[in-house]
Amino acid sequence: MMKRMIVLGLMGLLLGGCSSVPKELAYEPESALVAYQPALAGMEGKPARWSGVIAAVHNEQDQSIIEVVYLPLKSNGVPEQTEQSPGRFLAVMKGFADPGLYAKGRSLTVLGTLEAPEESAIGKHKYRFSVLKVTASKLWSPVKEVEIRYADPYFYDPFYDPYWPRRSLHRYW
Repeated sequence: MMKRMIVLGLMGLLLGGCSSVPKELAYEPESALVAYQPALAGMEGKPARWSGVIAAVHNEQDQSIIEVVYLPLKSNGVPEQTEQSPGRFLAVMKGFADPGLYAKGRSLTVLGTLEAPEESAIGKHKYRFSVLKVTASKLWSPVKEVEIRYADPYFYDPFYDPYWPRRSLHRYW
């Protein structure tokens, strides 16, 4: 009986350590969340959890509109860094979003309800954005670039001889 309790306790700890979406972005049932599609129409009021990289922030009097390049979510809610994106969406947040924090290139995940798509532009190109009225959001820490160093394949260390033991034995035979 005691072994069973210990095993169940350990299993609970292991399962609790699995990656999951942060509490502020949780939504039940997960199956009710609308998957990203460019310029969704007729889905107003439905819940969605989308993520991506911030492209621009536009602050208005009582709200902020954050333009986000959509990226798919990983199982833990973090945007997956990929080279391809199916489009952009607008995340409409109450209040002021500081452009210093919500800077271009930062990863963002938002939870909210869909609103009617909006016609706007990216530069001079006309674009129809899906719009998400944000109820909860998570601004992810910036990804730190790691310098990768490669070994020079033509470098030769004169003091390293991988065949040393065999060569030394062959001399005496």
